[in-house]
Amino acid sequence: MKNYILISFIIILIICTSIIKTSTRELEAKIFISEEKIKTLSNKKELILLENNFLSSPKRLFDLKREFLNEDLISLKLKKFIILEKYGK
Repeated sequence: MKNYILISFIIILIICTSIIKTSTRELEAKIFISEEKIKTLSNKKELILLENNFLSSPKRLFDLKREFLNEDLISLKLKKFIILEKYGK
């Protein structure tokens, strides 16, 4: 009788352990997927911030163009732009 109780207790422990391991693996998979999404979003955020920093001021663009291309840029006035939709009708 004692042996049956001991064997059944060991079997119950093995079953509980396998259930706990399975749930732990599922949680680890969810955590890994969440971490990868966070890494992707933070990379996108860094790229957007970098783009914003470089393109936030026209003066910065002119300085970069002069530095890397050794050319002078011409500023255009907004009033000189023509909207083509008016003339297309």
